[in-house]
Amino acid sequence: MFIFKVQGANGGQAEIRIQALDWSEQGTITFSCDTDKLAVILLTDCRSGKGHFDLLAGTKPMYVEQWLEYLQEDKQLSQVEVTIHSPLEAGYEEICGLDSEQVKTLLNLVYQVGGFNRLQIMRYLKHRHSSATMSTHYNAEELKRYRYLGQLINQLIRFKTPTP
Repeated sequence: MFIFKVQGANGGQAEIRIQALDWSEQGTITFSCDTDKLAVILLTDCRSGKGHFDLLAGTKPMYVEQWLEYLQEDKQLSQVEVTIHSPLEAGYEEICGLDSEQVKTLLNLVYQVGGFNRLQIMRYLKHRHSSATMSTHYNAEELKRYRYLGQLINQLIRFKTPTP
């Protein structure tokens, strides 16, 4: 889970959450903003090094990071902060809205079905912050396998029952 916290240059705060396993994986977006003006700035003509994208439709964290950096350089944002949370860290279930038993069951099933072990996933999550490390430690097939893992987790989170 990637969480971008943004403060507008003229006030207002927003939070963009992307449920993705690494920077280059497209994930589901949760967007919240306390002012219309900042929301319009963040959602209008979003662009990255790969061109324009629709933020709310789901996108890659690296595209959002590039867009927010551009807005900050353009003095439209005063502060941008990103935090990355791993499914293996304490409190992850609350961040995603799942109870700890659901997360534990989900991860155990993923390990069994996908042939993953906890050490492999922990190592991948540690390396995912650096594209250089990712390219030297994992071949294309391995990266694809981990991205499928991320897609599986994202899909299961989408199916969760909303809390009242």
